[in-house]
Amino acid sequence: MSVATNLLAPNTSNIDTDTSGWTAGSNTTLARSTSRAYSGTTSLQLTATAAGSVTATTSARVAVTAGSTYTAYAYFSNVVAASGRASTVTVTWYAAVTGGTALSSVTSAASSLPNSTAWMTPPPVVIATAPAGAAYASVTVTATGLTAGAAIVTDVISFGPPAAISGNLLPYSVASVEVDASGWQGIWQASVGVSASQSYEGWRSLSLTSTATGACRATQVASFAVTAGVEYMGYAWVYAPASAPEWHTGIRWYDASGNLISSSSQTWTLTASTWTRCAVIDRAPAGAVTARLLLEPVATASGQVWLCDQMAMIVAPVTPGGLLGFNAQSMEVDTHDWKADGGCWTGRATWRWFQGIGSLLIGANGEATDATVRTVGTVPVTPRQAYRLTPHVYHDGRTVAPVVDLLFTWYTATDAQIATSSYRWTMGTDAAWYAPVGSAVAPAGAAKCRVGLRFLNVALDDLFYLDAVNIAPGGLGAVADLIDGSYGARVSIQGLTTDGLTKWGIWRMLDDGSMTPLRGPTGDLTSATVTGDLAVVEDYEAPLGVEYRYYVKVWTGSVYQASTSDPVTLPEPDDIAVIIKDPGLPARWAEAVVARGGMPDWTRSARQGVNPVRGRARPVIISDVRTSRTGTMTLVTETREELDSMWWLLETGNTLLLQWPSEWGERDVYVQVGDVTEAHVVEYAGYQDRTWSVPLTEVDRPVGGITGSTDRTWQSVLDTRTDWLDVMTQATSWLDVYTGIQGG
Repeated sequence: MSVATNLLAPNTSNIDTDTSGWTAGSNTTLARSTSRAYSGTTSLQLTATAAGSVTATTSARVAVTAGSTYTAYAYFSNVVAASGRASTVTVTWYAAVTGGTALSSVTSAASSLPNSTAWMTPPPVVIATAPAGAAYASVTVTATGLTAGAAIVTDVISFGPPAAISGNLLPYSVASVEVDASGWQGIWQASVGVSASQSYEGWRSLSLTSTATGACRATQVASFAVTAGVEYMGYAWVYAPASAPEWHTGIRWYDASGNLISSSSQTWTLTASTWTRCAVIDRAPAGAVTARLLLEPVATASGQVWLCDQMAMIVAPVTPGGLLGFNAQSMEVDTHDWKADGGCWTGRATWRWFQGIGSLLIGANGEATDATVRTVGTVPVTPRQAYRLTPHVYHDGRTVAPVVDLLFTWYTATDAQIATSSYRWTMGTDAAWYAPVGSAVAPAGAAKCRVGLRFLNVALDDLFYLDAVNIAPGGLGAVADLIDGSYGARVSIQGLTTDGLTKWGIWRMLDDGSMTPLRGPTGDLTSATVTGDLAVVEDYEAPLGVEYRYYVKVWTGSVYQASTSDPVTLPEPDDIAVIIKDPGLPARWAEAVVARGGMPDWTRSARQGVNPVRGRARPVIISDVRTSRTGTMTLVTETREELDSMWWLLETGNTLLLQWPSEWGERDVYVQVGDVTEAHVVEYAGYQDRTWSVPLTEVDRPVGGITGSTDRTWQSVLDTRTDWLDVMTQATSWLDVYTGIQGG
């Protein structure tokens, strides 16, 4: 037992220097004793002037908060062995720091001093709540039954908030049983009391004695308020007799009228003469307004005694926004929410944890190269929403850093598997807790998700501990959609502000591992500044008919997060057509049929000088790298619209992207177009078919940004501008309105 913070000054509590922290009461003389001490080397001695009681009160009052719970205690001892003496501790409440009348006071039960000079344990304890109006308090120690000239000593006098369990819905007096067992009652084949023979915290514990063989039940006298649908954890530290290891911790849920709705229970097998925390976790059912913690051992005989301490009922400390239940997050009860899914065995470890007192132990079994664990149940998800998985993993030190994949498996509402996603993370070599983080986007049609971890290339002696697992909406993610009516994709990015990182970039990633940055408004998005959580990027340079992904990265310095989109494949043109695009102005593009025999025959000219040398047959040739490819392609258009589209594409003179159907065996190429000839197919003027002779020179991918979009409509103008004056002041031409230049 201890106070969380002793509000009494060190000299007042331990009499380190003098007795100035105390004021003697009537019939009392104070002195600093250096011959007796409970802790340290000194104590406070109280000597009786005449037969009767001795008292001392703290000279200075300490600040308190009305409505808060406080505890006070002090250790006492006779200076000379004597019988018939008792001690108490009193707390008195005041509104002012000095003067005034006491608001009220509370005194501990009297504790008899032993007929010896041993220190009295347990000490007298008082637990009380500061009343309304209380702002200060004093502490008084009292001993009765002294003869004239007799003395007692007291030490480690303490006053302050108790060392209570954070968030405990049970009052400290009920949870700790340091004063009495009045907050508990036996309700079936059990009697309750207070024991000082063993305790987990403090000096006393709740004793629960069986009155018959079989289940024995005890619960609180007063219920506590709960909220339906909220997850709670109840527990008690239990010290069991050798012959009765079975224990149940339960919660009873009641409605507004006090009627029992249902009960939750968790079975534990106890080790004799050992303190074990026995917990139960469940959600308050519909209609639940109050609840009680249920303590239920199973007796093998009448008269068996269990000791309970640190009883608690708390709102389960799930991570805000988390989708996993608390036991799945923390393994505080058992590991039934997780299963070994290949290459490993699992268990519950109570000797290592990140939070609470338990973790999931994972060990390799040698049946597979990798070791995988997954949740048994699923969590609900929303399609196109990113979800972030944040487990905590401990491993013993390794020469080679272990690698772990964070796994997402997506299901429909009827539990049909749709897809899987993963994120790879490399831990360090030190023995420590690591916090890998990965995110993925729920695909279309997803309604549920199961998460897991896969440890790569594990050895038989590898052990991992998993704790504090959370999956919640958020994190970095990218969703790629095809843009209707064109050969491009739109990438919607979310989670850019995750973890406060400042730079971001996006790349197109092919199966061969090659990565190409996407264009933004001013250039390639390889190091853009994060200005918001969301972004949309359009890509019109991806190959046709080939599966690829988008890789998004957010970073500050060497710290980063990354995510990869689901695969996407752009469609291919019908028949024997090619696609020609302006990379910087995607609204300018055309689809055209290649004429029979119209594929370019590529030429790469040599750059060399032939220098004849007098007196020798062979010249000296000085050469450089060959030129890029050149060739002429012949295209066919059939309608006036196709003809206009072709000229609109060609007239800027910009570098163009030429894209072929994937099965043609040609790689996409950036080209500059030379002098173009538009020729009539037949002499008849009304016949609109044309052939196009298009000279091509291969060039590098052009620099610069992207302006506009291929699917911009009048609705886009309405959505971005308030009226025609706004349009006219932002655009200089109809072309600006069409392409979206200057936001028109």
